Amino acid sequence: MVKLINDPALRIQNLSAIEVERIEPLDIPDLLRTIWRGKFLAFATASLFVLAAGYYAFAVASPQFAATTTLKVETDADPLTNPELAVTGLGTDNSALNTEVTMLQSRHLLGQVSKTLELETDPAFNRYLTPIAPWSITGIRNDLRDLLSGQKNIAPDAAAIREKTIENLAETISVQSVRDTYIFEITATTGDPATSAQVANALAQAYLDDQIIAKQAVTARAFDWLAARVYDLQLELESKETAVNDLIVANRAHDAAALDALSRQSMDTKQRLRDVRRALGDAEAKLNGFGASVTNAALSDRQRLEADVQRFVDQAAALEIFLGELDSQLASQSASLITLQQLQREANATRVLYETFLARLRETSVQRELHHADSRILAPATAGKYVAPRKILILLIAGALGLTLGILLVLGRKTLRKGITTTDMLTDLTGLPVLAQIPRLQLRKPGRLLDHLNAKPSSATSEAIRNLRTSLLLADPGNVPQVILSTSSVAGEGKTTQSIALAHNLAGMGKSVLLVEADIRQPGFNKYLDCTGRDLDPLLRGDMALEDVVSRDRRLGADILPGHPTPQNPADRFASPQFASFVAELRKTYDFIILDAPPVLPVPDARILAQYSDAIIYAVRWDKTDQRLVVAGKRALSDVNATITGTVLAQVDTQRLHHYGGVYMGQYGKAYFQN
Repeated sequence: MVKLINDPALRIQNLSAIEVERIEPLDIPDLLRTIWRGKFLAFATASLFVLAAGYYAFAVASPQFAATTTLKVETDADPLTNPELAVTGLGTDNSALNTEVTMLQSRHLLGQVSKTLELETDPAFNRYLTPIAPWSITGIRNDLRDLLSGQKNIAPDAAAIREKTIENLAETISVQSVRDTYIFEITATTGDPATSAQVANALAQAYLDDQIIAKQAVTARAFDWLAARVYDLQLELESKETAVNDLIVANRAHDAAALDALSRQSMDTKQRLRDVRRALGDAEAKLNGFGASVTNAALSDRQRLEADVQRFVDQAAALEIFLGELDSQLASQSASLITLQQLQREANATRVLYETFLARLRETSVQRELHHADSRILAPATAGKYVAPRKILILLIAGALGLTLGILLVLGRKTLRKGITTTDMLTDLTGLPVLAQIPRLQLRKPGRLLDHLNAKPSSATSEAIRNLRTSLLLADPGNVPQVILSTSSVAGEGKTTQSIALAHNLAGMGKSVLLVEADIRQPGFNKYLDCTGRDLDPLLRGDMALEDVVSRDRRLGADILPGHPTPQNPADRFASPQFASFVAELRKTYDFIILDAPPVLPVPDARILAQYSDAIIYAVRWDKTDQRLVVAGKRALSDVNATITGTVLAQVDTQRLHHYGGVYMGQYGKAYFQN
């Protein structure tokens, strides 16, 4: 733990420091050692993956063959067609090219390919032709679906088969546009090389044919529309030309020159009328100049003037009548000419439109036979090449995945492992020395323990007990322990075995040894030794002598004080002054007294017995005892001021020890790790 000095910015009041947990740096060498120790698991996992992948690649997966047809979009204009009248071709921008890629994969074209190649009769595309085995995955799935839905699976009709065939065909087709080009690649992947080539080529040809058909359809619609429009314009032109002719005949309409001549005649008539009126005025003025009485000579002049006046009046009247007729005729001719010109303009416009559409109709009629696709096949597909399954790649990927999973399992096993597998782990956890590592004995019956120790004095177990004895006696050279307590966190950790083996080893040194079964709640010495348990109460009261209570197994070479369940609570008995006096008396009689105590955590007996002990041996079962239990047991003894002399890593699996970092000891190690 580290302490951080209080920072006002943290806004934490009434705290002078914050304790945070130190994050230990990643120990790469230890990580690599862990992976190496678990190499067999990692390799086994990788092997399983490779075997499964190999079975799939070589036995299950069907071989797939791919064939590719290459198309090129034509971007040059056709010199045989009028660009203004030709049907619009393909665009060359990305959107247009992507649209064509989608068109190549449309159900419309795939349906044509299916029909052309009769794929509905091919079991590779029409899977309804292949019977479904009742116990196959598909058959079981169909049965479950029918069971859950409550409906029987109905045989598909022709339309459903056709749609399913097209769907299966679509799964075999891939189309892509080559980047920065106007080239498409159509790839068909099937289980047969020839079929792959046929499908790819058929789809390319269907695409080209569809382009031509689409253009022909557009041209046909344009031709029909132009033909109908030309016919309507022809009728309209004939109607307007007839109206012009009828107007000319009915109104005798002339051209502008005739109208100008008539206008000039009207102007001349008006001028003559003005002249006649001027002459009439002059004649009337002269006539008014004669008096009432005139001579005979003047009378004739007057009569002549009167005759001139009358003549001028008649001429003026005639000219006015003629001028009115001219004006009427001029107005009529002008109106008729305007109407005629309007009709002629409309007729001319209709004639131009008619001639234009007639020309387009003729050109469209010619173009119907000149259409071609906007793309062409650059390279038709040949027999398909093998593309799947990629067996080597599958095996490599499966091996990599399996190896990765195996490593993760190894690391996860280490992370989740709560047991203790090495002496370093035990020392780091408890801060206590590890006195010995005792191998696990492969004995069918506990009673053969002493026979094994006597028969194999140089076995790994015997050597481990000697290490325990040496470490224990030399832990404090100036103060050799006399009363030795053997305990553990919980039951089943090997404390009784080590107590018996230690008593056997000490007795072999010629020392007087007493082995006391202090676990009288669940006594078990009778499984290992030839002894009979007796109640300690008469001995503690002084009613019986020690030699009357102890037993002796000749194989052990030491006295045995077996336990016997009593109504009195064992903790109360061990805490009594009588038991303290009893231990003091035993010290006078024996060189070593070994107390096989109950586990520390379930009952308080071991903590009480620790008060009488000179040394405490704490057994920890290899790879089994939870680290938290070890810490809790040590704390329980520390709370009563009992000091553990050292720990023993018991029941070590020597075959697996090296997987967890066990130290290799060469030839000595081999002997050490043999039972």
